[in-house]
Amino acid sequence: MDSSLKSNLERLECHFTWDLGQHRNELLGMKRNMEDVDQETCTWLVHYYNLLGYIHQALGSSTEALMNLDKAESVIQDQGAEEAGVRLQVNKANLAWVYFHLGEMEKSKEYLEEVERLQGMHPAPPGCTLHPEVSGEKGWTLVKFNKSKKRQAIDYFKMALKAQADRKEWHKGLAVAMSRAYIKSELSPELEADILEMVKTASEIDPNDLFLQSLYILKKSEVQAENNDEEVQRFLERTLSTGNLDGLGYILEYFKIISIERAIQEGQRLQEKFPSSTKVLKILADVYKCKVFSMKEDSRERQAWAQKCIKLFEEVVRDYPDCVRGRISLATLHRYVHNIKRADEMYQQLLSEEDDLPPHSQQLLYNSYAYHLFQHGQSIDQSICFHMKAAAIQNTSQDKQKSIMILKTIVKKGRNPRCRQISEFLKKCSQR
Repeated sequence: MDSSLKSNLERLECHFTWDLGQHRNELLGMKRNMEDVDQETCTWLVHYYNLLGYIHQALGSSTEALMNLDKAESVIQDQGAEEAGVRLQVNKANLAWVYFHLGEMEKSKEYLEEVERLQGMHPAPPGCTLHPEVSGEKGWTLVKFNKSKKRQAIDYFKMALKAQADRKEWHKGLAVAMSRAYIKSELSPELEADILEMVKTASEIDPNDLFLQSLYILKKSEVQAENNDEEVQRFLERTLSTGNLDGLGYILEYFKIISIERAIQEGQRLQEKFPSSTKVLKILADVYKCKVFSMKEDSRERQAWAQKCIKLFEEVVRDYPDCVRGRISLATLHRYVHNIKRADEMYQQLLSEEDDLPPHSQQLLYNSYAYHLFQHGQSIDQSICFHMKAAAIQNTSQDKQKSIMILKTIVKKGRNPRCRQISEFLKKCSQR
C-alpha cells in the first residue's frame, strides 16, 4: 500500500475524509432510504450519487460505488454549469479513494492529480477555507448523519452562504441542519428563536418548497404556539393532489400536536391515496404508535390499537429491516399486548447486532431495553446496567438524557444498593 499516496488522499475534501463512520446498520438503512428518492424530481442528484457511491464502497461493493460516482459525473457534465469544475472536485476525490481501495494505485494517482488541477483552477473565495460548492455538498452529506454531524453541517452551510448569500440550497440546508441538530434540553428560547428565523428565511427564499413551508409552520407552532390549521390543511391537500410527499412528516407532526385523532384521520386519507408509499406507511405507523402510548390504562381498546399498530410496523420492518427504531417500536408494542416472549426475542436479536449500530442507535436500544426490563420486573439490576451503557456512550441524544435522568432519580430515592456506584458513574459522565 502506497503510504505517500494515502497521505495525499487524506488531505482531499470528499466523503472518504469526512469521518462519516462505517456502521453497517446505519449505511444499509441510509442506502434503502435513498433508494426511495424519486431521481426524476430530486434537486440534489450530484450529492445523491456521490453519497451513494461512498455508501456502496463502505459496504464493500466497489462496482456499485463506481457506477454511482460515474452517474454523478454525468449529471455534472450534463448541467454544463460554470461551477462544473468545482463540483467535480468531490466526485474525482471519491474516485481516487475507490481506486485506492481497489489497489489500482496508478489510477488513484491520476484522479488525485486531476483534483489538484481543479483546485488550482477553482480556489476558495477570500475568507473561506473551502469553495461554497464543496462546503455546501459537505453540509448536505453531514446533515444526513447523527446530531454531532448535523452541528458540523451548520458551520459548512454558513461558510457556503458567506460566499453565496442568495443560494437557496444552502439556506435550506442550514434550516434543516439547525432544526435537527439539538435535543430538547439544549433548546433555549434564544436558540429556538434563531432556528425559527433560519427556517423562515429559507421558506421565504423558496416559497414553492413544500418541505420548507411545512417545516416553518411546524416550528412556528412549537415556538410561538400559533394556530395554523388552515394553512397546514392547504399543504395537506396540495400533497394529496400533487403526490409531493416532501413535507408530509412535518404536516402529520403538526396534526399530532393538535389532536392525535385528527392525525390518524388524515394519515388514513393519505394511505388510501398512496397505498404503495412506504413513506406514508412509516408516518402512519408512528401516528398509531403515539395513539397507543397516549392510552395510559391497559384496556381492550388499547390492545386493539396496539394490534393494528403491530401490523403496520411489521410492514415497515419488512421494507426496512435495518430500521432500528421501527424494530424497537415493534418490540414495545408486543409488550403492550402482553406478548413478552416475542418482545424479549426481538430485543435479544437487536442486542446481537449492537456492534453494527451507530452510537445513537445503541443508546436508543439500551434505553428502550432498560425500560422493558424495569416494566416487567425481569431484572432491576440489569435495567440499571443498560441505562448506564446508554449514558456512557459519548454521543448527545435524547435517549442518553432519558437514561441519565432515570439514574439520577434512582440515586435521589436512595433505596437501591447501587446508589453510590451510580452516583460516581454519573460524576464521571458529567466530566467527559
